[in-house]
Amino acid sequence: MATKKLSVEDFISEQLKIIRQHVPDVRLKENASIPIITVCIQPGSGGHMIATDIAKRLNFKLFDKNILISMANIAAVESRSLDTIEQERPSGVQDFITSLIDKDYVYTGDYVSYLKQEIEIIGKIGGGVIIGRGANFILSPKDRFSIRVIAPLDIRVRNVSFRHGISMAEAKKRIRNREQRRKTFIRETFHEDIADIMNYDLIINTLRMDVATSTDAAIGAIVGSQSNKTFEKETTYILKNKR
Repeated sequence: MATKKLSVEDFISEQLKIIRQHVPDVRLKENASIPIITVCIQPGSGGHMIATDIAKRLNFKLFDKNILISMANIAAVESRSLDTIEQERPSGVQDFITSLIDKDYVYTGDYVSYLKQEIEIIGKIGGGVIIGRGANFILSPKDRFSIRVIAPLDIRVRNVSFRHGISMAEAKKRIRNREQRRKTFIRETFHEDIADIMNYDLIINTLRMDVATSTDAAIGAIVGSQSNKTFEKETTYILKNKR
């Protein structure tokens, strides 16, 4: 029996049903003390390990490519179809040509719609760390703590070369290609600059900070923001008149 593909509206409805069935009301974001944490990563900076450590330390759920599985289940396609879009970031013409060849292909526009709804649903639950996918541009600043992990290019090239057992030249090429795809995706989808520091609450440079130190810094900032009720404000003024 063929599985019927759902519209975006049906997708939202189905996901909300799942939330109500499996997540107690007390865990919904309205009562959450810490919102969603988003981590935007420069390739090779070690940000994935830092995000993983943050999730473990806070007992949060980590969302990375597993987001695609949930999206694919509702959209009635294989997760590989969504993964292809993430890897290639196809243009409108490529979208059309591929759709003629692959009956399970998901248009980039549909992918973005499903992605936004999935991340917004995760935001309703709270207690999660989302890696990449423009999550910090989807969720309101009051609903997330946004982290950007960076490192100098030469450090990142060495990291990628060592991890994947490839030459420095190939590692640099991979980094450049991935950075360009991510930059283009954020610019075309959200009309934002992924490298603009004003889009983040905390910038972590792993040039001289290891994973443990970076995780400590992130958790300290998150807990401090929670204590000062920063998440309840649109902006925080550092300088105040004394009375």
